[in-house]
Amino acid sequence: MVDYKEICAVIMKKTKVRGRPVAISLFRDAVPAGYEPIQEPPCAIVHFAMDEGRKVYFDADHHDCYVGVHHAGIVPGKKEIVSGEYLSKTSSFFTWEGAARLKAGTYCLPPGMVKAIGAAPLDEVPEGVQVDWIVAVSNAHDACILGGCRMARDGVQPYGTFGTSLCGELFAVPWHIDNVMVVGGDFGGRMHNRIKQDQMFIIIPARFADTIPKLLLDIKVNVKASREMTKPPWSPFWQKKDKAAVESAPVESEAEAGEEPVFSMDWEDEARSLVKKVPEEMREMIIGNAEQYAKENSYAAVSMKSMREQMAKMGMDLDEMMAMV
Repeated sequence: MVDYKEICAVIMKKTKVRGRPVAISLFRDAVPAGYEPIQEPPCAIVHFAMDEGRKVYFDADHHDCYVGVHHAGIVPGKKEIVSGEYLSKTSSFFTWEGAARLKAGTYCLPPGMVKAIGAAPLDEVPEGVQVDWIVAVSNAHDACILGGCRMARDGVQPYGTFGTSLCGELFAVPWHIDNVMVVGGDFGGRMHNRIKQDQMFIIIPARFADTIPKLLLDIKVNVKASREMTKPPWSPFWQKKDKAAVESAPVESEAEAGEEPVFSMDWEDEARSLVKKVPEEMREMIIGNAEQYAKENSYAAVSMKSMREQMAKMGMDLDEMMAMV
């Protein structure tokens, strides 16, 4: 039995997701108690569950967009939607052929398979309600991590698209391809869900949910061992010390035994001490990036404050990053 409350807590603790992860449920017969209907575009159910903590659904009588209910297989698609004319006849950039080919190749659920589709915060799914897939919104950095939850287990890469109809990606594609997805969504879908420029959707079928804590709770990298397996003979990595010594030295002592870091500007003591704990082969890159950020932002010295700011702008947490090395 999957503990969705625990998985929700892990996702929110270990990644920078927006709001709360959302549970999408396909209601084949009737809408369970606890869900309220919306008269909004179907794709907006993610926003209501993620940002407002509501349990909502759409069906044939409760929605505000025929495209969404068409992709959900709930209402037959109008001619203008199925042919793509709602794109080519209303914009200056879609050709008839381009729009027609796009919509002809877009997934829809089998007609009549579901009566409604609901969304709820992942940690508040009513008892007895089946979760079909999980949706989270994050920046690209965390999307790369969370989107690789299945790939890290069996090597199957996530599916990804940009600019295609979000309602198709949210309600139909996961059922057809049965795979983890990282998608951008279309303009309307992003607008209805208040998606910022640097945010993406990660969609994870429920049967892969158990891979999430397996990845996020054990996300450590042995940088020294990785360098030994990937660096060519002429790499500076091997020039710094005898290869045999590198192979025998424990990871914890490598940074202590290595050469003193080279700084090109002032560093506050706490920041200087922190960077000395980083594996030697990563220091040059980290020092260079930290000093460049400090200079670009007119800081007289690199400090813990400037390093945390830099990490935050990259969607990362300095403490979490240090825990991985």
